[in-house]
Formats: sequence, structure tokens, C-alpha cells
Amino acid sequence: MLNARLLTCAGFVCRGGHVCDVGTDHALLPVYLLEQGIAADVIAADIGEGPLQAAQRTITQHGLDGKIRTILSDGLQKILPEGLTDIIIAGMGGETIIHILKDCPFSLKGISLILQPMTKAHLLHEWLYGNGFVIQEEVCVRDDRHLYAVMHVRYTGDIAVPDAVMCYLGRMDMAQPDCRAYAERQYVQLCRKRDGLLASGQDPAPFAQDAETIRNYMEDHNELHRTKYL
Repeated sequence: MLNARLLTCAGFVCRGGHVCDVGTDHALLPVYLLEQGIAADVIAADIGEGPLQAAQRTITQHGLDGKIRTILSDGLQKILPEGLTDIIIAGMGGETIIHILKDCPFSLKGISLILQPMTKAHLLHEWLYGNGFVIQEEVCVRDDRHLYAVMHVRYTGDIAVPDAVMCYLGRMDMAQPDCRAYAERQYVQLCRKRDGLLASGQDPAPFAQDAETIRNYMEDHNELHRTKYL
């Protein structure tokens, strides 16, 4: 059974799509996409020989040889784009996802991107907006005690200059409880960074301004819970 993160990623995949799962590890997501009839075929890619061997064992155990191809690849470097409808990059840091997209050797126009950063989602948001990508939909998923952003993204070429809300919250819907919780955690983390700079005698202005922007945004949406910072 897939964890909540990967189930959410699967929910963004085009029906009958031709999918590439980057950083596939044990190929649990590709197997799920095939067994549930979501994808027509899947490329399971990984940078490491060990994970790719584990992926092949999983594929064989489920009788999906020929439907799922394993490819040793640093990000998208060895992937052929012909026919691809969806690319999933999940379970790695935001900076690593940026690196993979930045170094992609082919155009991503027309391909659905499903991105799930484990850390530094705000850096990924900022890079996407500044490099011609549009976040079409974004949800927050709770996995154990952690909250993660899952984004459905497309390349349009339209450049935007993101504000603090776009960087820290992306396209999350504040009507959703987990998105509200995610927003508050972002606010609290910014307050802690601000307070840390103050305590060390450094200028807290950047974090203070971002925290205030997030606070105002949540208040506007009547979603600000009580924390020790309020």
C-alpha cells in the first residue's frame, strides 16, 4: 500500500498516461499506477544501481515486466521525452527537484509535472514561478506527523515575481484543514527564524516581513490559529 504522499501524487496522473517516475526507489508508485489502471506504461528511473535493482524485483514480483521499464538516470538526463504525458519527482528536497528540472535536456512544455518536495518547498515555489512554470493545483498531504506540499505543475513560459504567500504557500486552499495547518507551520518557522536573528543581534527584517505577510494572509482568510507568536 502506498503512503499518503505517493497516493496523492498518483491522483494527479493523467488517465492512460505515459509516466516517468524520477527517483523511483522500489517502484511502488509505478506498480500502483499500472495495477490501478491509471497509467498505460511507466518508466521507473533512479540515479542509483541499488534502488533500480530493488525496483526491478518489485516489478517482476507483480508481473509487470514490459509495462514498467527501469532506467539508470541522473534525474531526466537519460529519459526520452517522446510520448511522455507525466513526470513525477517525489520524495526529495526542493533544491534537488530544482536541479533536475533546470538540467532537463528536453522541453517540458506539454508535460504534466507532479512535484512533491520533502524540504524547502518555498525555494521550489520561487524557482517555478520565476522560470515559466504555473502551479495549476496544489494540496497539502499529512503523512504521519508531517505535512507535505504536492504540486501539479505545467510549463507555460509565463514568468512571475512571487510574493511571500506564493513562495511559502503556493496554490494551497486555506479552506482545507491540512493546508491551514501547513500555513501556520510556515508562519511559526518564519517567526522562529526572525527571533533567532534578533537574539544574535542580526537584522531580522526579511523573515519578519515574510512572517507578517503570511500572518495577514491567514487573518484575511480567517484561518489563523492561536500560537505563542500571536
